[in-house]
Amino acid sequence: MLAVAKVDLNPSLTRIRGRIENLVYRRTLRGLALSGRPAPRTTPPSAAEVDVRQRFSAAAAYAKALLNDPVQRPRYVAAAKTKLLPVFALAMSDFLKPPVVQGIDIGGYRGVIGDVIKVSAFHVFEVLGVKVTIRDAAGVLLEQGAAVLTEGQWRYTATIAIAVGVAFTAEAVATDRPGHTGSLTVPLTE
Repeated sequence: MLAVAKVDLNPSLTRIRGRIENLVYRRTLRGLALSGRPAPRTTPPSAAEVDVRQRFSAAAAYAKALLNDPVQRPRYVAAAKTKLLPVFALAMSDFLKPPVVQGIDIGGYRGVIGDVIKVSAFHVFEVLGVKVTIRDAAGVLLEQGAAVLTEGQWRYTATIAIAVGVAFTAEAVATDRPGHTGSLTVPLTE
């Protein structure tokens, strides 16, 4: 059973955090949290745990550097306010979560120069860029280039013509600020 209590702190004790005996106090967005002291670990960490610790260390270093950047910090502070997240947590999730390519819309693509391929990509903070690559059935590169963000959607304009009946694939790769990528490939026949 979860016990809920409201604590009114004495004016001389307006903030509390840390450990007192076997209780741990910490401040969250919802207020003061109190929990039991965790038991000390008796076994060495597994390889997966070491990997997670290294990823979190790298994410914390990224977040600290980013939040010391006078250009980027205000952008993250504003985004954190709209998402109701601590700014450091948003910066860490920016590092830990790669961008996602949700879909590639080839409805307007007919293999003609100037046709448009639309890409839906998102990320916790922002997608910096999307690259579209078109390959034939044998995997030979036919064309590639950067998509342009227009009205919330990434659009790639074809630069070569593809003959009718040729099988090919379209791949979209989204990149975020830390340099992580997410991709999606769809098969097409023109």
